Amino acid sequence: MEIVFSLFLFALAIGYVEYRLKSLRKDTDKEQSGAFDFFATKEELKKAVNDLKTQADADRLAADERMASIEQKAFYAEEKKKKEVEKKASQPVEDPDPAVVFFRWPADDGTFDDAQRQRVQTEDTYYMFHLDDTRKKASFTFVTMSETQLSKANNSSKKYIERACNFVNAKSTKYDCTPGTAHLDRGKWVIDQKARIEYK
Repeated sequence: MEIVFSLFLFALAIGYVEYRLKSLRKDTDKEQSGAFDFFATKEELKKAVNDLKTQADADRLAADERMASIEQKAFYAEEKKKKEVEKKASQPVEDPDPAVVFFRWPADDGTFDDAQRQRVQTEDTYYMFHLDDTRKKASFTFVTMSETQLSKANNSSKKYIERACNFVNAKSTKYDCTPGTAHLDRGKWVIDQKARIEYK
């Protein structure tokens, strides 16, 4: 009987030891698992911090590039403005009241409308006026830029020539012109003395 009781106690002791070993193993596993979770969380945090730093660097680089682009555009705009100012300053100032002007041809009454004066000679202008200092009197001459233009005037001389000029000799492709005179009267240039065209 004692032997059976001793075996029973021995079995209980072994069972208790196994239980304690299992319990210790579970605690150890939990501790190891906790340590693993801690290290895993630490790595994740470290990765998140690195990701944030990378994103911050990218954002800062993008902001720097945007600022550089804005500054570059502002620089080019300022340079363009300077060049425009320099170009404008280098251009000759246009005389608001030039002494030499051009007209197409006289009206039916032989006058020239001052409102139709032009600053430059063209194939459509036939008279050059030299205005005096008062801009109220002028001498004028018949002028053409090409034989084609002169031929057109000769073919319609009543319109282009005879209202403001007298001519001698037969019409040809070459001529000299003695200036005539005119004065400004209520916006019209009235001829005082016709110009004289001498064909060669």
